[in-house]
Amino acid sequence: MKIEEMVVKDIMAKDPVFVEENDVLSKVLSKMKEKGVHEVPVVDEKGKVVGYFDYENLMRRRNIPITAKISTLMIYPPKIDENYPVVDAILVMVQNGLRSLPVVDNENKLVGLVSRTDFTRALLNSNEYMNIKADEIMVEDPITVYENDDVYVAIEKMRNLNEMTLPVVDEHNHLKGTINIDDISNALWRVKDRLTYGERKGQKEKKELYVKDFLNPPVFVEKNAKLKDVIKNMLENKSYVCTVVNNENIPIGIITQKDIIESFAKKKEQEGVMVQITGLETEDPSVFDIIYQIIEKHLKKINKFENYGPRNLSIHIEEHRQEGKEIDYTARAKLVTEKKIFYKKDHDWNLFGLIDHVMESLYRTVRKEKEKEKELRRSMP
Repeated sequence: MKIEEMVVKDIMAKDPVFVEENDVLSKVLSKMKEKGVHEVPVVDEKGKVVGYFDYENLMRRRNIPITAKISTLMIYPPKIDENYPVVDAILVMVQNGLRSLPVVDNENKLVGLVSRTDFTRALLNSNEYMNIKADEIMVEDPITVYENDDVYVAIEKMRNLNEMTLPVVDEHNHLKGTINIDDISNALWRVKDRLTYGERKGQKEKKELYVKDFLNPPVFVEKNAKLKDVIKNMLENKSYVCTVVNNENIPIGIITQKDIIESFAKKKEQEGVMVQITGLETEDPSVFDIIYQIIEKHLKKINKFENYGPRNLSIHIEEHRQEGKEIDYTARAKLVTEKKIFYKKDHDWNLFGLIDHVMESLYRTVRKEKEKEKELRRSMP
């Protein structure tokens, strides 16, 4: 069956793991680790979906008591029904920056869950898409961690990248494996107001933990591998990432389930640029309307540069709250154009001013790249 003919009930998990809104964080983390899942729907006493929680929620916050109720940490996800087309569901997931979508009946009761893994597996039914090469969608020069790094180095890089898995290398930059947030979560979040590694006899004792203590086997391909081989490799090894290596086993790129799904979604977009805003803790639609207006203004300017037309823009926003002070925002932007990928990061107290400044910086960077290209052509004999 072609993916265009599939509906959500064809691929969803029909008995999903879930938690209740009054459960505390320690119980939720324990259940997620026990069941081997990275995200869970949150339901009320009647089984109705009221929220969603995943490890990314946890990474974006600091100083979380393990006794906090999950209702204070969850987000409010979009929900779909089981007859929703798979292709449309992929677009919903990408646009909302989530790892999975709760599936509900007409009473809003949980009946299933469809995840990135489910969608990635379903994409094997898209023959044309499966024959593209790994280097066409990989992210070049991947961020890695050394096997002898402190585990906190890994968690900080994950937090900054908004990713849950990183490639691990040795001192010669040869691929050794990967490290996942779920493998280290129980060692990082304890019953304290701050993150600690452990305690003994009632007193804090910082225990040194290294990346190599949580190493998973490497999942990798060479850059000429086809996407279908990448996906099969990831599914067989139950991995969310696949590292692309050269002939010396040195990472030159990385492909995540997110990259695969987003690349497919871009091909299915009828028009315009795919824009994703994640991390912003507000349900006020007017805030997003203003942000999209700011973004659209700058994307129109960038689109005027030949061969640098925008294809995908993702902006992750972090909110830093300090007692007695305004919220400080950090924005990390990734702009995918026809020819190159551009990154920008900035922070400000004014959210809209921050978005405007980040987009203006992207525009200037693209313009500078285009000018360098023109200058190079003029200097050629």
